[in-house]
Amino acid sequence: MTMPMEPAPPFPVTHRHVFNVVKTLIAENDLPSDRPLKILDIGCGDGRMILSLHRLAQQELPGRRIEVHGFDIGEHGFADGGQHNEAVSFLESQADDVDWSARVKIFSDSEDWTYEADSFDIAVSNQVLEHVEDMESFLGNLNRVLVPDGVSVHLFPLSHCMQEAHCHVPLSHWIPNYESRISWIALMSRLGIGRYRYDRRVLGHSSVREHARETANFIERWTCYRSFSEIARLASRAGMATSYHFTTDFFFTKARMVVGRPAGRTYRRWSFMGLEWLSYMFGRALSSSTLVIRPVEYDIGKRVALEKADRLPAKSPVPEEA
Repeated sequence: MTMPMEPAPPFPVTHRHVFNVVKTLIAENDLPSDRPLKILDIGCGDGRMILSLHRLAQQELPGRRIEVHGFDIGEHGFADGGQHNEAVSFLESQADDVDWSARVKIFSDSEDWTYEADSFDIAVSNQVLEHVEDMESFLGNLNRVLVPDGVSVHLFPLSHCMQEAHCHVPLSHWIPNYESRISWIALMSRLGIGRYRYDRRVLGHSSVREHARETANFIERWTCYRSFSEIARLASRAGMATSYHFTTDFFFTKARMVVGRPAGRTYRRWSFMGLEWLSYMFGRALSSSTLVIRPVEYDIGKRVALEKADRLPAKSPVPEEA
């Protein structure tokens, strides 16, 4: 007797949302279909979003050949190779039809990404950009590895987000004064807000005060929150354009998953005038935002030549010979 297969576990809402944006962008953009579409997961960690993207692409884009690659930074806990090897082993145990050891890499934070130029059609990241200290270098690498018509999707908290994403103490990343930040985290921890109980069990924090200081140190050393305007300005310098269009779609996808509705949808591009901006202004303060960053090219030489030609006096017609 054949036993029925167990249903696959639901995809995390962040993975589901990132894939929905990717699926929308594939439908909108003239991406090549005569070769595999290559996706890069930036800061891939344990490889779980790579697996989600791989499986979702097989389920929902069966007509497209899609390769998912990923890398992480050695200084972020991967220097010994142990976690990298665990990520590869995990992926191989879940999808043994792919040579994941060739697709998952580790780089140093001080070196450029060792991919050739124009290697990827799409890049994605999940809760990564708030840890990037050198954003100019990040954007330069991103621009280089994306094909000219490529695009990238990034889900992460902007500086406007009221909830600090890692310690779960509201406003703690808004407090610039170090001692005041410690005092605020300690107060919230005593009120049962934040991760004190978890960190006491997992990280060995012996007291509220130690927990508050260690958490403040983490925020100071390992987070770098930025506004949309700051990222857009840096992206523009790197020859890239930035959009927050899909930010509110994250909330709708999460709501659909909570009530058991199908979450795999292609997002809409239209909205009522001003509604997108208003919903973004509200949503960015509550949770992670979704930024789409893409290379942009413009032939200024062609424009100048056409404008010069238009300013030249019209030539008189040459009279015909009798």
